[in-house]
Amino acid sequence: MNHTPPTGFVYLLSTQAALITALRPLLAAHALQLDACETVEQLIERTTVVAPEVIVLDLALIAATDHLKSVCERILTTTRRRPSLIGLAATAERGEKLLSNRLAARRAGLVSYLSQPVSARRLAQRVLALCGVLEITHYNVLVLVEDPSAGRQLAHLLASVGLKILVVYDPMKLLVRLTAFKPNLLLLDTQFTQVSGFELVAILRDDPEFAALPILFLSDAIEPLQQLWALRTGGDGFVPKSAGREALLAAIEPRLRRSRWFQDRLHLAHRRDNAHGFLPRDVFISYLERLLLQWPAESDKLGLILLDLDASAAHRERLGDGGLEVLLRELEQNIGQHLNINEAATRLGDTRYAVLARRSNPEALQLLANQLHEHLHIVTVPQTAQTAPAASVTLSIGVTRCDPPPEDLPSLLSRAEQAVHSASKAGGDRVHSWSPLIEPGAAVISEAVTKRLIQTALQQDGLRAVFQPILPVDSQGEGCYEAQIRLRTADGEELSPSHFLTVASRAALISPLDRWMLERTWQAMLEQEAAEIAAPRLLVHQHLATLTAPDWFEWLNRHAALVSAFATRTVLQLPSIELQRHHAEARPLVQRLTTLGFRICAANVSGQADEAHQLAALGIRLAKLTLRLGQASDPSVLGQAIQTLREQGIASIVPGVDGPDDLHRVWICRPDWIQGHYLQWPSPDLNFDFKTVMYESH
Repeated sequence: MNHTPPTGFVYLLSTQAALITALRPLLAAHALQLDACETVEQLIERTTVVAPEVIVLDLALIAATDHLKSVCERILTTTRRRPSLIGLAATAERGEKLLSNRLAARRAGLVSYLSQPVSARRLAQRVLALCGVLEITHYNVLVLVEDPSAGRQLAHLLASVGLKILVVYDPMKLLVRLTAFKPNLLLLDTQFTQVSGFELVAILRDDPEFAALPILFLSDAIEPLQQLWALRTGGDGFVPKSAGREALLAAIEPRLRRSRWFQDRLHLAHRRDNAHGFLPRDVFISYLERLLLQWPAESDKLGLILLDLDASAAHRERLGDGGLEVLLRELEQNIGQHLNINEAATRLGDTRYAVLARRSNPEALQLLANQLHEHLHIVTVPQTAQTAPAASVTLSIGVTRCDPPPEDLPSLLSRAEQAVHSASKAGGDRVHSWSPLIEPGAAVISEAVTKRLIQTALQQDGLRAVFQPILPVDSQGEGCYEAQIRLRTADGEELSPSHFLTVASRAALISPLDRWMLERTWQAMLEQEAAEIAAPRLLVHQHLATLTAPDWFEWLNRHAALVSAFATRTVLQLPSIELQRHHAEARPLVQRLTTLGFRICAANVSGQADEAHQLAALGIRLAKLTLRLGQASDPSVLGQAIQTLREQGIASIVPGVDGPDDLHRVWICRPDWIQGHYLQWPSPDLNFDFKTVMYESH
């Protein structure tokens, strides 16, 4: 009989024979080998030979807390790989001991602590989580049909590829079966004797437990309008009943993976025991952004390091999702070893990490990046039966200092991304650093230089459009995006509009920028439709000077096909101050644009009563509030502005939702839409999952 070789080791210091016997097969099912030791010396000796992923310590075999600390230190100095340490309580605990023992264990170096009685299954779950093993053995698929023969046929097709199947024939038992089976995907008929599939899906989407469950309808022929109704009730798509095995798998596999990916990412995002110095992504980003706003005196000592796993798609194909998570878990452990107490890291993307470093000088920052590059080679991609022998992983690493100070967080990230891209383009497995072409002493780019940058960008594709989602507060509302413009500098940094629009205005370059932005927005809509995805509603920044130019409507006529196709999905966003100052010019313009199908949004609205009255008189029914209002510490200030606009029939968008505290503070004011980096950073892609995030937010 062939046995799968272990992909990792777990050491257990214990004499509890029953626990060892029960734990071993639970870990072996995930290719983890359990080795038991009866003494500390035996454990240390074994650790020097083969470094484990996790070490479990039965504290009954360790004399006292001060000795526990020395044991932890000895373990961690025996290997460059930093194993996670779990402690098992020596005795049953009561009263103050419940906390004091855990505190002592944490200070000694343990990352996890289990109280008595310890069950093998609970311990196995803790070990697997620390090893990065997040996948269950099978994907679960629930099939709801009335025809027994169709149910048997589907069950046979799906079970033949390793899926775990539950077939339900009575739709009235669906909720009970879903709760017990916890599927990763639901396949169901569109029509049953007692109820329609559409009604069932609407009921499921109303339940938070099933709001993000992928749901596909089984149907060979369905009218276009019925398809629309099915999708509006919450379905994700359709699978022909007559589909063969290949077509069936092609339809369900991406959604199964997305369901598992969402569950795993949700789990990983809220784990703080990943590795030393790691923070959840949203906490890391929120801290970094606030740091840039406050900008400490020693900001020249700060640096950002991005690490991208080379050939990540090949690793995923070779190892599977679960195997890749184990590999990344080991990377996290090794990254954490290089961080000091004033530094932090996060998992920024699927296979990308970010490190916020504080080092005494640029040379020390570069040394840290070089050490990470060198030491992470000890992480190896394990050998599999179908592929080449084990090999070290490689990473493309980008380094950027925070000096000269970036304008905002996207600017800082774009510096590091430029360096990472450069390292990857050069073949990967190397460190590249971002450096400004302008010396730090000349921190402000002159107006002449900025003007030349804009002119060159318009002629040579130096502009970039990014899109940030705007989330409706009402679960039945429609999500949309705001299109934003970025200007690339010669060194690859991207400047946000506040950095160059003032210069563009003085240089009479606003209209060309506005028209480029509008054309790029419509191009994005065309690309969505070409991919058979409905074009989303998009807010596009414009200026009154652009829309009142003598040739504006002539320019629109030259784009008549695009205007006809996308005007109703385009929201022209005009500064509120311009609409108020040029009220007489704006009124007929707004009326004419509205007749063409455009919707108008006032930007940077303060929410004052006279402002709201003037906007309402122009026929404006949508307003994006100022960032200052969105981030006001007193919710009553924001609430009053929203109410003032609502009394004039104007819906509100609140920006600046950059962290969970912002979300909670803004949510209670009940605006119509919210926007901010906590939902998603501006991205070149229109792929935001509104349904899932609306479920999480609610």
